This record gives sequence, C-alpha cells and structure tokens, in this order.
Amino acid sequence: MTSATRKIAYNTIVQVVARAIVTAISIVAIAYIARYLGVIGIGKYNLIFAYLGLFGVILDFGFFLLQVREITKTPDREAVIIGNVFGLKLALSLVVFGAAYLAALFIYHDPVITTGVLVGAFSQASLSYAQLPISLFQARLQMDRVAISNVLTRVLYVILVLAAIRANVGVLGIVLAATIANIAALILQMALIWPQTPILPRWDIAYWWYFIKEAAPLGAAVVLATIYFRIDSVLLSVLKGNYEVGIYTTPYKIVEVVLTLPTIFMSSVFPILTKALAESRAAAARVFRKAFDFSALLGWPIVVGTMMVGTPLMVAIAGREFTASGLVLQIIIWTTLMSFFGAVMTYTVIAAGRQRLLTLPYVAAALFNVAANLILIPRYSYIAASYITVATEALVVLYVSILVYRLLRITPAWAVTGKAIAGSLIMAGAIYWFKLDNLILNVLLGTAVYGMVVFVTRAVPRDILRELKLVKQ
Repeated sequence: MTSATRKIAYNTIVQVVARAIVTAISIVAIAYIARYLGVIGIGKYNLIFAYLGLFGVILDFGFFLLQVREITKTPDREAVIIGNVFGLKLALSLVVFGAAYLAALFIYHDPVITTGVLVGAFSQASLSYAQLPISLFQARLQMDRVAISNVLTRVLYVILVLAAIRANVGVLGIVLAATIANIAALILQMALIWPQTPILPRWDIAYWWYFIKEAAPLGAAVVLATIYFRIDSVLLSVLKGNYEVGIYTTPYKIVEVVLTLPTIFMSSVFPILTKALAESRAAAARVFRKAFDFSALLGWPIVVGTMMVGTPLMVAIAGREFTASGLVLQIIIWTTLMSFFGAVMTYTVIAAGRQRLLTLPYVAAALFNVAANLILIPRYSYIAASYITVATEALVVLYVSILVYRLLRITPAWAVTGKAIAGSLIMAGAIYWFKLDNLILNVLLGTAVYGMVVFVTRAVPRDILRELKLVKQ
C-alpha cells in the first residue's frame, strides 16, 4: 500500500494547495460581491444558485463516483462509460433546467431572480458536465490538472466580478460572471483530457437506463443531501425575505469553500479504498484509518478556530452590515467537521458497493430538515436554519458510521483524533489568552500553536511523514 499512499498524498497535497489558493481567491470574490450588493442583493444572488442547486443535483445523481468506480474496474471501456454519461446529462439538462425556470416563474415574481435562474442554469449545467473529465483524472490520480484548472478559472471569475462591479450591472451581472467562469472551466478541463480520452456524447438508451438504475441508490442519497443543504435558503426566502437569506447564506458561502476539502481528499482515496476492499478487510482498515486521522487533524482546528474568530472574520470579509452573520458562521462551521467524518464513512460504504443502504438515512434527514425548518424558521429565522443544518448532518454521520461498523467491522483509531482535539483546545486557549485585536495575528497564532502541538505529540505518524518525503522527491 506504500505506492498507493504516495499517490493519495501527492494528489491530496496538490489539491489542498490549490484549494488554499482557490479559497483565498473565493473569499476575495465574496468580499467584493457582499460589499457591492449588500445584504438583500447578495441574498438574491445566493438564492438563485441555491435554487438551481436543488435541480442541478439531478444531473449528477450519484454518477460521479459510479463513473470513477466503473472506470477503475474496466479502464478499457472508459470511452463508452463517459460518452454515455455525457449524452445522458445533455438530455437531462434540457428537462431539468426547463422545469426549474418554469417553477421559478411561478414561485418568484422578482424578474431579477427569474432571469438569474435562466442565466445561472448554464453555469449549473457546466459544473455538471465538468464532472466528466474530472472523473477520468480522478480514476487516474491526475487531479493536479484539475487543481491548476480550478485556480486559473477562479482568477478569471474574480476578474469578471470586478468588471461587473465597475460596470454597475447589479445581481444579474455577477450571475453572468459566475456563468462565464464555469463555462471556461468546462472548456479547459475538456481540453486537458482530450489527448487521453476525447469525450463525445453517446446515445445508448439501454446503457443510460442501466447506469441510472445502478446509480439510483446513491443518486437518491445525493439528491436528498442537496435538499437538506439547499432547501433552507429557499424556505427562508419564502417564509422571511431576502435580507434573512443574505445574512444566512453569506457565511454559508464561506463554509462551502471549506466543505470541498473532505470531498477532494476522499475522492483521491476512493480508488485506493476500492482496491483495498477487494484485497482484504485489513488492507481496507488501514486506508480507512489513515483517512479518518487526516480528517480529524484538518477538521478540528478549522471548527474550533472559526468559533474563536467567527464575527471578526465575517466583518473583515463582508463588512459591518454582516455582523449578524458571525453567529451563523460559528454555528454552521460544525458542518465542516461532520462533512470530514461523513465523507470517510460514506465513501467507504460506496467503495464496498453497498450504496443502496445510504438511501434511508438521507430520506430521514431530508424529512427532518424540511419539517424542522417549516416549524422553526417563522419564529427563529436564520438561527433555526443554522442549528437544523448541523443537527441534520450529525444524524447522517451517526447513522453511516454505524453502517460502516456493521458492514465491515472497521472502526477509527482514536489516538490521532484525541491529539487533534487537544491541539485545537490549546489553540483556542492561546487565542483567548492573548486577546489580539488583529484577525490575521489571531489566525497566525492559532496555526502556530496547533502546529506545535501536532508536532510535539507526533499526531502525524512517522510512516506518513516518510511517505510525504518520497512524494516531495
């Protein structure tokens, strides 16, 4: 498994570095957009993409991981697999986004929102189509190319946002900027994969049905997960207003940037975990535990650190108009930790080929989330939505963790997690003790303290350090 670990480490390091760059660029974009549009304006902007996300998830429907799994198992058929998924997505996008626009005309009477849905549909479709080349890069552990593409197109996005602000074109101009950037990302990733595997649509209806049936259990889980992550913004817009949507969704945008980390990491682990499960339970347990340890080391300091600097962070990014968003950020940041651990558990179930068992927890989570939001949002507004999101994610992680144990009898090794928690608490104590007024100094202090604790306690095992040295070479 040494070579496999090196591949995972290399892919993860490249993606984490790229994600750090993309995160910084995205936060700059959020800062400009928030200060330009204000709470109500950014509420409309975020609502457009939250609404489209509820429909756009149907285009993915669990296809991505199934693509990676099928290509890993039968690499000689990758052109057939990827071509048919492309054709299927093209057909679905016409139906899905047509329905989304018609429904928006019925639900919303604001022309900014309805026109934004129409323009943003092209952005959402491009994001879905981009999963095709990404799945090929993922199966081959060549995610460095995706990382480079993400950085370049995110820079383009910021340039377009600044141009839209200078032209004073309002919410729709920002939506158009995001759409152009996502279309550019699709074109670039298609160009990068073309020399290896040209992606052309295929129209084998029989294969489409096979793929839909195979993906259905996971697809249902993905759809339901998207519902309980996105429906709160839509319900806030209907039950409250665009101001509440703006206060709630702006910190959510920041958290969403961080939420890509567990997916990036576990996407790199997934092909290796699939092969390990085919070898033996012991081999799978080793991969699983390393993944869980990494998630703990990265997840705990992010959550605890954000709890300490939540409000100053929101004010620094979006301005004093978003002071109320600080509390929202301190609450929903816990979904990051849940997502780290949840990704490890969920990907393990999928790698074992038991994705059908994921439907039940996501059905229960979606029902709980919608019901709780309908009951509590009218009285407690975005604070209720924040707590409900965290509670929903916690319920899913608990259920899937039990599922992993029952299926594979695999449990985490808790030593590294304990050190991560201890380091995060010591970090929080240092930030509280010194009470620095400068946000950047607090972040640097917390990072230094946590890093020292991890180093002193040897939270990162020596064999992993040796692997990283080999990757560097």
